[in-house]
Amino acid sequence: MAVGGLNIDPFSDNQKVGRLRRFYVAKEYRRRAVGSLLLNEIISDAKNYFEIIVLHTETEQAAKFYNVFGFIDNCTFPGSTHYLNLGIMERK
Repeated sequence: MAVGGLNIDPFSDNQKVGRLRRFYVAKEYRRRAVGSLLLNEIISDAKNYFEIIVLHTETEQAAKFYNVFGFIDNCTFPGSTHYLNLGIMERK
């Protein structure tokens, strides 16, 4: 149905930067909030370990999905296309 992983970003020297990896929702489960539920759970858990989450995507559809969750399009972090500052999320 859906899968996603989170680990220390191997492209960063900062242990507080996590990388979202292998995030995928099967086509028949898309547009049913499955991806949103999974990503919300990953972000919630990530707050216990990381200050930043980064990811790399090559599709416009995925980029729009991540933007809804507050990910910013930016190549600030090596090997990534988007990042989310978890510290900023806590202050909101």
